[in-house]
Amino acid sequence: MKLAQRLIFGFLGLLSAGLLALFALHRNSAISTDIWIDSPPQAVWKILTDTADYPSWNPEISRLDGPLRVGQAFEMVEGSGPDAMVFHPTLLALQPDRELRWKGYVGIPGIFDGEHRFLLEAVGGRTHLIQDEKFSGILAGRLTQEINQDTIEHMQAMNRALKKRLEPSSTP
Repeated sequence: MKLAQRLIFGFLGLLSAGLLALFALHRNSAISTDIWIDSPPQAVWKILTDTADYPSWNPEISRLDGPLRVGQAFEMVEGSGPDAMVFHPTLLALQPDRELRWKGYVGIPGIFDGEHRFLLEAVGGRTHLIQDEKFSGILAGRLTQEINQDTIEHMQAMNRALKKRLEPSSTP
């Protein structure tokens, strides 16, 4: 067999092994957090959709720019300083006083995608806020367990900050 053929077969073998490893490690995942807020969904919704005000209360999303229109992309900055990450998710759902949902990705769609949702449930004069994220894509799975845990902690911090914004005297 010629050297060129051996190199091609070797490359194809490595590529196949790599794809099999990614397939074996792949697993879509979902995480969820929730909090009770002593305000009606309309008040919670007003804070969630006042994107210009995010820097004043949100410890996780330092900037949210662009129109909140279904089908439109907007710019979201998570964190601040040199560790800040910029995303351009597309808004999937905007149901006033009920649901805000978007989907973004890291790099190229299908590699590592995240669908984020805020769900507001009215219970009396209170709001049960559920914040969740679904991860999918080739790199989603066992390799992302640490990312899942970090994201849960960030979502919980945001939940507490939102509650504090609406209930200044509370200590969640």
